[in-house]
Amino acid sequence: MVLVRVGSCGRWPEEVGALSLTEDVYDQLKAQIVRLELAPGAVVNEGELATGFGVSKTPVREALGLLARTGWIRVLPRRGYLVRPVELGDVLELFAIRRLVEPALARTAAATASPEAVAELRKLVDKESGVDFGRALDAAKSFHLRLAEIAGNRRLYSILETLVEEVQRLHYLQPDHVLTPGELRAHRRIADAIGAGEGDDAAELMLDHLDEAARTLTAGFAGA
Repeated sequence: MVLVRVGSCGRWPEEVGALSLTEDVYDQLKAQIVRLELAPGAVVNEGELATGFGVSKTPVREALGLLARTGWIRVLPRRGYLVRPVELGDVLELFAIRRLVEPALARTAAATASPEAVAELRKLVDKESGVDFGRALDAAKSFHLRLAEIAGNRRLYSILETLVEEVQRLHYLQPDHVLTPGELRAHRRIADAIGAGEGDDAAELMLDHLDEAARTLTAGFAGA
């Protein structure tokens, strides 16, 4: 397996440069968890992963430690590491947090976004309508993270990155519920409100969007 760069290890976009080997392994493993290549409940160990990546155990051990601290895996003493299963409570918690932070980010972005930034948001929405499942999800993730970047909030960017990636995993678990036309319209309307400088409208649209996404994913997860 060849290591490829798939993320920024939680770093602010302008600070992303060359990643260490540990960060590369961390990003690659996290991407595999999100895409279900490492399924919920799977048990992995350092030796097998090191062999698969073609690296020593040290960067793998360090990357697994980071994944454990960020909640993606759990340590199983003398057995390895468990990919954390997904429960209905996870869905509820994720969206409870997102409801608290993302409407405020949308409101702030409406006051600070340049025309170029708004154009970027609209391009991301266009990418979300593509037929490639993974790329559409990545574009949706980038849309939400771009709002945090436009708002200039580094800490919320880092927090939101993990939240959105966890929701991505939920979408992979329920591919029938990914990026409905309603979700695409919501993103486009949010971008339009930000472009018009309508902060209250952008915040309300974001809250409505998150509520609808939460209802859809919760219903699907519960087997409704």
